[in-house]
Amino acid sequence: MARTIIQIYDEMIAEKQLNATLTGLQPNIESGQNLLTDLTSASKVAIWRLIFFTVAVAIWTHEQIFDLHKLEIEKRASELITGTLRWYSEQALAFQYGDILVWNNNLLKYEYSSGSTGQKIIARASTIEVVGANNQIRIKIAKLNTAGKLVPLSGTEQNSFTAYINRVKFAGVNLAITNINPDQLKLSIRVYYNPLILTSTGELISTSGVFPVENAINTYIANLPFDGVFNINAMIDKIQSADGVIDPFVISCDAQTGSTPYIPITQNYTANAGYLEIDPSFPLDDISVIIYNPILL
Repeated sequence: MARTIIQIYDEMIAEKQLNATLTGLQPNIESGQNLLTDLTSASKVAIWRLIFFTVAVAIWTHEQIFDLHKLEIEKRASELITGTLRWYSEQALAFQYGDILVWNNNLLKYEYSSGSTGQKIIARASTIEVVGANNQIRIKIAKLNTAGKLVPLSGTEQNSFTAYINRVKFAGVNLAITNINPDQLKLSIRVYYNPLILTSTGELISTSGVFPVENAINTYIANLPFDGVFNINAMIDKIQSADGVIDPFVISCDAQTGSTPYIPITQNYTANAGYLEIDPSFPLDDISVIIYNPILL
């Protein structure tokens, strides 16, 4: 960031004071604050002050030009097509359903025209590189339904997105789009609880209809980053902090993608869809076994 003229002038004066050969230039103590009045002085040494001021203005002007140049470079850099994994994720989020792409001959890229009215329907996107026989860039996407829940795009929406991403992508890049229902999570948990706080069904005694253990699990899953890692210990920590919980114990934890068989989760799990939900066939109020053990109180 460019310095002010006064800052530059004062630095020059400070440097002069350190140079013994310039001590003849009086007064020895000078600052930018009284420079303007000094310049009108009839003193024969006032000329050097004018020279310092002129040089300070020239340096300030130069620094202003550098600042403008930096802004132009940063703006141009933000417009460049980089082709990184993050760039592909950003392109996915920029998709506008129902709008057309136009070619920008100056930036040499496809983009939506100014004032376009398309809907940005993709709420979450992540990109990973799959190395193998068919090296791919895999883009996971999801949208929000009216209830604020992550769901896959419809068939028509996915077709439109596929056409869009194939238009903006780098030539020769093999893309794979993952747009599927959330992976299903099946839990079996035993929780030793405090009967002064919770009922035998896990409901909060003080507040009817509130189930702290179920809320802790659901909140943990909902707050996972898109395509983030589900961690059993992190989930247990959330359960442990729930009201009335003394000691939680995970009996089993399994996950399923699509119609494939359930697989056990030993520690970490990354959802194939990019997001998880509790399998509605195995709701938490059915599979959570809550037991009171007075020894633990």
